[in-house]
Amino acid sequence: MPAEVAPSYLWVPELPDTGGEVEIPDEEAHYLRRVIRARPGDLALATDGRGALAELRLGGAGRGLRARVERIERLDRAAARRRALLLCGTPEGTRADWMVEKLAELGVDAFQPLDCARGRWRAGPAAMARWARLAVAALRQSRAAWRMAIHPALGLSDAMAAAREPVRWLADPEGEPPSGLFATAGGPAVAAIGPAPGFSEPERKALRGSGFTPVRLAARRLRTETAALAVAALWAAARATGGGAPSGPEA
Repeated sequence: MPAEVAPSYLWVPELPDTGGEVEIPDEEAHYLRRVIRARPGDLALATDGRGALAELRLGGAGRGLRARVERIERLDRAAARRRALLLCGTPEGTRADWMVEKLAELGVDAFQPLDCARGRWRAGPAAMARWARLAVAALRQSRAAWRMAIHPALGLSDAMAAAREPVRWLADPEGEPPSGLFATAGGPAVAAIGPAPGFSEPERKALRGSGFTPVRLAARRLRTETAALAVAALWAAARATGGGAPSGPEA
């Protein structure tokens, strides 16, 4: 059987069952034809970003590139007991794009921008579209089954009300180290990261009152985007070692 021709996954939003045929999106077709010089009969792996992973056999040349699904697996997020939600205030300057890309690469499932007393997002349609493209690029590069969801900005109270994850972290330089908050089998988790000037005291009080445990991520104060990536990296490490999601006091 031929080896997979592409080092990255293809993103194909709609994948049929085994034996079905699918048209490869233009950007993915360009990658196959022009970048890696794929040939008819080659195999490539694809995901729809919603838990489906498929092995595709590429078809012949033509105006549109088509492929046949050789096999497909549809993963169940609930069965995997995984969901990592990040509530995040505004970073300084133009750091948001880089942060979004890296959070997606590290496997954060959903990114929720937070409008806070000391910082509000100004993410219009162009920024949201750009972040969506970055999330797809990260999905492909990291060979993941789920694309990171990116939500419009919410106020803190609305974001807390919408978060259902039982394990809750609050990034706080005065919190406890995260090393004691991991368990061998964890469940879905949410973390709150303040804007560049930090959460206000009323916001910190509201978060703690909603079950968010203050967690110290480093010996010193971190920038917003650094704290966000530190949380995502801890979550990714917990999953990679078979510990599931991070644990801690439940709300």
